[in-house]
Amino acid sequence: MKIACIILASGNSVRFDSLQPKLFFNIYSTPIIEYTLKNILKHVNKESIYITIPKKITKNQKNLLNKFTSNRLIYGGKNRFESLKKAIFELRENYSYDYVVIHDGARPVTPDSIYKNLFKNIKIDKHECYITASRIEDTIRKNNITVDRKRFKIYQTPQAFKFKLLSNYINKVKNLPTDDLGILEKKKNLKVKFIEGSKENIKVTKLNDIILLKKLISNKIKIGNGFDLHKLRKGTYLSLAGIKIKAKFEAVGYSDGDVVLHSIIDALLGITRKGDIGKHFPAIPKYKNISSEVLINEIKNKIRYDKLIFKNIDCTIICQKIRLEKHKNDIKQKISKLLNCKKSIVNVKAKTSDKVGIIGKSRAIACWTTITAIEL
Repeated sequence: MKIACIILASGNSVRFDSLQPKLFFNIYSTPIIEYTLKNILKHVNKESIYITIPKKITKNQKNLLNKFTSNRLIYGGKNRFESLKKAIFELRENYSYDYVVIHDGARPVTPDSIYKNLFKNIKIDKHECYITASRIEDTIRKNNITVDRKRFKIYQTPQAFKFKLLSNYINKVKNLPTDDLGILEKKKNLKVKFIEGSKENIKVTKLNDIILLKKLISNKIKIGNGFDLHKLRKGTYLSLAGIKIKAKFEAVGYSDGDVVLHSIIDALLGITRKGDIGKHFPAIPKYKNISSEVLINEIKNKIRYDKLIFKNIDCTIICQKIRLEKHKNDIKQKISKLLNCKKSIVNVKAKTSDKVGIIGKSRAIACWTTITAIEL
């Protein structure tokens, strides 16, 4: 079964009351749209993603969005519905899909339970559309008269439809729909399956919605610590963060003895509660003298790395005689590349131990890393 996913991200944010476009408004140094896209990419691949964009968009904003899709970005229309039409026409002209999932770019914290329920039901393939909705729990009145709230629902995205059906009806709409089900709601005997919505699945519309969004995201903030220490012996270079630094010492280890990457791996495992580096890479022949860059790439696959948004990475390297000041920027750059994060959130400190202990006698090197990340 072939499924496309349209992310509507081309609104002009007229109700947001900010000079910064809503979807590129930063929450904990990360744009809202990045949360949305990382969240849904846990359930679909880049080849399935289509993103509508506003006409006024910067090169950096385009570059960010292109990281999450293998398809060209689609310029939206004058309103949400027109943007959806343009996306549907793009899919209709070039590809053949069984279903299309439509989601608002301004819903950054849609719970996994909604996505899982939605895609599970699509695969069963017994209905024409699958709609995220919730029953109303508050009292409703019309003209100060209480009405039966059981007759009403609140509708959210994501919503999914048989692609041919939606494509055939999209030009027949006379009144501007406020959601995607509105395109088909007058079809007789429409087969609808409702997916239970969530209060957490908020849509950011106004600037004060950011207060609630920050609270929801703050519950997902995790902190992981990692520490590693290796003995030193005479050598020609030292491996730190995958960089070979000329030195009179080298680390002694079963792998390459890279204390920076080893401590980062343990910090990542701490965030995701997956044990420690020894559990995943025991001292067996398979890992003898292996590059720690290989290990960090393996661990990224094991911990569902794609669901992490990094806020801060702080590495403290403790070494006595090897001067690391001129290498700190290169180490930051390499960590940023390996973890696919902004260099600006990486901090590297180089310390000595004042000639105290095994490190102070230049018989060992150590690194302590603390990572703060949002786990979607």
